[in-house]
Amino acid sequence: MLNEKDLPILRTVIDLYVGDAVPVSSQRVRDAGRFRMSTATIRNRMVELERSGFLAKAHVSSGRIPTDEGYRVHVDELQAGAVRSRGDNLAGVRDDLRDDLDMNGVMLRASQLLGALSQHVAVIYGAIVQESAVRTMRLFRLEGGKIVVVMHLVPEYERTITLRLDRDVSPEGVSAAERLVNRLVAGRTLEEARALLAETVRDNVTDEGIVVGEIVLRRDDVFSEPVTIELCFEEPAQMLSQPELSDPRTLQLLLRILHDRGFLTSILADRCANDVEVTIGSEHRDDTLRPFSLVTAGYRMGAARGVLGIIGPTRMRYDLALGLVQSMSRELCAIGDERF
Repeated sequence: MLNEKDLPILRTVIDLYVGDAVPVSSQRVRDAGRFRMSTATIRNRMVELERSGFLAKAHVSSGRIPTDEGYRVHVDELQAGAVRSRGDNLAGVRDDLRDDLDMNGVMLRASQLLGALSQHVAVIYGAIVQESAVRTMRLFRLEGGKIVVVMHLVPEYERTITLRLDRDVSPEGVSAAERLVNRLVAGRTLEEARALLAETVRDNVTDEGIVVGEIVLRRDDVFSEPVTIELCFEEPAQMLSQPELSDPRTLQLLLRILHDRGFLTSILADRCANDVEVTIGSEHRDDTLRPFSLVTAGYRMGAARGVLGIIGPTRMRYDLALGLVQSMSRELCAIGDERF
């Protein structure tokens, strides 16, 4: 349990260590914090912070460094407003963001700006839902009461879904169902197609009616909007100079995270609904992420719903990272309201 009187010492250790990655001695704490206590007293308080799990010794004879639990106290203070977040003013980059005319361009530019400002890896994930219309629908009969639905949309997109019927149907019934559904939905938006089928089609026990009835039952799946996944990330050159990345194993983990798009997308997709989220080192469920912290904020931009964030060592400027992701989230939302 953290003694409130030790908070200033913990904050000072974190500020010093984040600044230069050098384990912090009691003398440095005294000099930096202008504490009215002796170095011996500060050393004793640092020993208590170590016993409580908020500080650790990098080596037997070295000073102390913050633990993940120590950083968590710091981040909780920042998010509660007890300590002011910095980097929350993006006025200077707003014009840069608005130079890009399309959504993908804005996402890419935002990741570049986040990377440059934070000097960590910046990631922008977006699930873009676009309004589509039905071009044509083809139905193919398989044995065993299966129907393959192939739908062509505008803009160019193809969806294939397999329907399972209660019984086998004739080829003629499938062809008749294809003609009927195309007359109803061709040229309609997906939303219009769903509504029209629900209102128009009635119970029909013919082969044609059975096929169309199954399409109606599965209309939310058959006529769901296609989602385009976009993932942008920026690796600033300064990131590679971080002392933590001098360890080849840590560098290898970071490169694996960044270049396995499926892995990174799965991590970010779970955070889209959250306003701001910070996961520090050992708090990650996946061991691959344990050497790093991830600071993210959800955003919306027109049809896009996504998450933007900063990945860096646990020795991170959390005040800067929180301020940047919160401000960038607001900017993307504002751009979405203006344009998309």
